[in-house]
Amino acid sequence: MIRSDYVKSKFFAVTLFLAFCLLPLMRTVRAEVNDGTSVYSPVVNGEALRGLSSVVSAESMGAGRMTFGIISPWYRQQKGYLNTPNTGANLYTFAGAFSYGVNPYVDLFASVAGFALNNYSNTKRNGGLGTIRAGVQGSLPFPRYTSLRMGGQTAVIGGTSRNQINTYRADGYNYFETRTGYDFLGKLLQTFQFGSEDWGFKAHFNEAGVIGITERDPVLLLLGTGLQANLGFVVLGTELNSRTRFGDVSFNTDPLWLTPSLGIRSPNNMNATAGIDISLSANRSGGQPRALEPYRVFGALAFSFDMMARRRNAEFAAKEKAAREKVALEQKNAQSAKEIRSLTIKSASDSVALVNERQYALTEMYSMQNEIDRMADRENSDSLALIQAASDLATEKEKRSEAEKQLLSTGELLLDAVFFSSGKSTLSINSKPYLNIISKMLLKYPELQIEIAGYTDNIGNMDYNVALSQERADAVRFYMIEVAPDLGIYLSSKGYGMSMPRADNNTREGRQANRRVELHVLNKSALQEYGMVE
Repeated sequence: MIRSDYVKSKFFAVTLFLAFCLLPLMRTVRAEVNDGTSVYSPVVNGEALRGLSSVVSAESMGAGRMTFGIISPWYRQQKGYLNTPNTGANLYTFAGAFSYGVNPYVDLFASVAGFALNNYSNTKRNGGLGTIRAGVQGSLPFPRYTSLRMGGQTAVIGGTSRNQINTYRADGYNYFETRTGYDFLGKLLQTFQFGSEDWGFKAHFNEAGVIGITERDPVLLLLGTGLQANLGFVVLGTELNSRTRFGDVSFNTDPLWLTPSLGIRSPNNMNATAGIDISLSANRSGGQPRALEPYRVFGALAFSFDMMARRRNAEFAAKEKAAREKVALEQKNAQSAKEIRSLTIKSASDSVALVNERQYALTEMYSMQNEIDRMADRENSDSLALIQAASDLATEKEKRSEAEKQLLSTGELLLDAVFFSSGKSTLSINSKPYLNIISKMLLKYPELQIEIAGYTDNIGNMDYNVALSQERADAVRFYMIEVAPDLGIYLSSKGYGMSMPRADNNTREGRQANRRVELHVLNKSALQEYGMVE
């Protein structure tokens, strides 16, 4: 009998609501992939979605990721009942699953199951096609830095199997792999992540409701939770799953099982999982079938391919480049702002300086006027002072030595008592007393800038003689500064080689005269200060 129109309309309304909420997310969104930065392919469950063997993660597969999964469980019926396979029957199920990440938040998935039975004596079909399932899963766009992920899933379960195998209260590990009826599933998903994708822990929580299209199909409540530990390429999982009826809840005796599992991840798009389902269901009373056999083992393989890796890498590189350019622009703007602040401060400082300068000019003007007035009062006395100054200068001139007079009148002085041996730059001991007198004499005229010029005879080539003359001029300068250190800022030295001989280089006496040192006043205008310029 078909379920009442009220129940059907209510379920379809819920399904349409979930679809309406997920459709806006199915547009292509330019956002980060929920793949993390792991080099390993993602851990997937029997529906080729992220998660453990049965528990689904709220994380999406990621835009452009395509996954194929194969899972094959087995268990043996250890105790037979009216609505179960006979004792000793081996039950094999297998499923192939596919998923594709439409964008960073929405995945499409589909699976097809099959079954086979061995030592099966019931009259029902003992092998063939199982359930076909298809659906869509969406994840809310939470920021990447948060540890919580939430999402939802809706699916259609197509019961194409011809053998339900277990028919009492949705019993059996394989209930949904061998459905004969059609169901609609809605599931809420939550995942908490701690640590990285390679080294971290995840806790998954699933709450689902399943409704069939006929009155005899139970409305089911499915609860699942799982703890997943990612330890590099190894994944340890523990799941707890429950399946019971909405209207007649019995968590204790309805299917309740624990699933420890071990997964191996690899960087080459493949991972493998093995595990065991262990029944936690209590036996029912009155000879009713038990919900689950003591255990079921399974193995699974998954292949996951990132179809958009190249484009994503290009987008990431573009973002990195844009980020670097942004940082450079921000630094440039900061430098410009700093320069503007500096100019503003300088402008304010200059304004203050202008005000101070104006005040100073006024003060100077008043001072000059006062000085003019005082000069008028001192005119007579100043005339007498000038006459006295002229007299003092005349007296000073009379006391000057011939060397002083020669230097101050011509701006040049031959140091005729300074001699060097041919090819040498060492001062003779007889030259030093003379230089002592000249050094102390020059201290009286601190305004003069004096060059010590060195010369040689014509023995040797030009370069040799220029270097030798420079060494002789330096020797005189160093000695004079040693005698009178204050001369250091007034004296310079330069070698002219054999370029300006004073005597004939063809004679011994002429060459001796040409090996000389002279003083040249560089700022001859300063000689006026001492009243001796001719």
